[in-house]
Amino acid sequence: MSLPKIFNKHLQNGFGYRAVWSPGRAFVLGDVMVKKDGMFHEGGHISDFTDKMREKAEPPKQFSMKSSGTKERIFQAGVELPDTAIIDIAAEASIHYEFASKSQFVLKTPELTGSSIDNMLILARELAAHPDWKHRNYHVVSEIYGAEQWSFIGNEDKASTFKLSGSGSGILSFLNVGASIGLSKTGKADLELLGKGGMLAMKTVRIDKDGSLNHGD
Repeated sequence: MSLPKIFNKHLQNGFGYRAVWSPGRAFVLGDVMVKKDGMFHEGGHISDFTDKMREKAEPPKQFSMKSSGTKERIFQAGVELPDTAIIDIAAEASIHYEFASKSQFVLKTPELTGSSIDNMLILARELAAHPDWKHRNYHVVSEIYGAEQWSFIGNEDKASTFKLSGSGSGILSFLNVGASIGLSKTGKADLELLGKGGMLAMKTVRIDKDGSLNHGD
């Protein structure tokens, strides 16, 4: 299974959201998308069909996770720390990610901000009757989450190891909120998004001809 599909599977199973791919891609609430080869592509925005969309804020969520084939190991003073150990913020430290096979990843985030379409059911009835609405093809981004800074590291083709080094406080900040300031890296991953920002997770719906919402693919 490819890296995008593995990431999407973990996000759906763990939190009930679809993955934005690639992470940070500039999707926005109300985007109208079409699906091709399992990936979403922009097809417009709901404002192209109606001006009645209402947005509401959603509770913050944190989506930190790693794939089942990814091992996280933290070292300080040349010794691997047990899971229950407290990192000394004043001493140098490193964190190693061992990807046991292809298509593995780790995601570290702060609390993400989210928003959703507050009147999706009302809009669905209007859009279902629109002559240009493609009921089988159009997916609407009905809820979306992102942040100004997070980190995603992933490999696509083979097993590998990726290491971040720096102060204990820097490593702790990476673990807690995905910040990468002051950290140096060793090794190479196919996708290195360190301290990046943008959208990470979303929910989509299709609108059936009778105006009902279809949450399937």
